[in-house]
Amino acid sequence: GVKGAIKVLSGAAAGREVPLVKVVTTIGKPGVAVAAITKRPHGFVVAHVEGGNQPTVNGAAIGADPVTLKNGDLLELAGTQMQFVQG
Repeated sequence: GVKGAIKVLSGAAAGREVPLVKVVTTIGKPGVAVAAITKRPHGFVVAHVEGGNQPTVNGAAIGADPVTLKNGDLLELAGTQMQFVQG
């Protein structure tokens, strides 16, 4: 199956790697900005769940539709920078 992880690049948890082992992994701060990363048969997608702050992928805001993640993509959520790693 596909394997993925989120590497935290900034903030208090910088350097931490979060393996995406579940079908849906939620990241962010409830009430501020929450995104969900969903494991699909061929990869991962990220969607905005809640919060006024829209998460971004490579600087582009995630809209109503989930965005397919590629290895090396940079995510920003509630001021925290993260990188998606696949493989």
